[in-house]
Amino acid sequence: MDIGDISLTCDAWWARNADAYFTVTGNWIKESKPGAWKIENAVLGFTEMNNSHNGLTLG
Repeated sequence: MDIGDISLTCDAWWARNADAYFTVTGNWIKESKPGAWKIENAVLGFTEMNNSHNGLTLG
C-alpha cells in the first residue's frame, strides 16, 4: 500500500467522571479502484492524561 499525504488530527477531552484523554489520528484518501476514492483513518495514539492540560504539557 502506498500512502502519500497524511493529515494528523489531535483531540483532548474530559469524560463525565473527570477523566481526561488525548488522542492522535491519521487520515488519508485512498483510491480503492480506478476512479473510486475512500477516506481512511487510523488511531495513532491514545492516552489518559493525569496532569495539567496546557500547551506546555500537551506539546
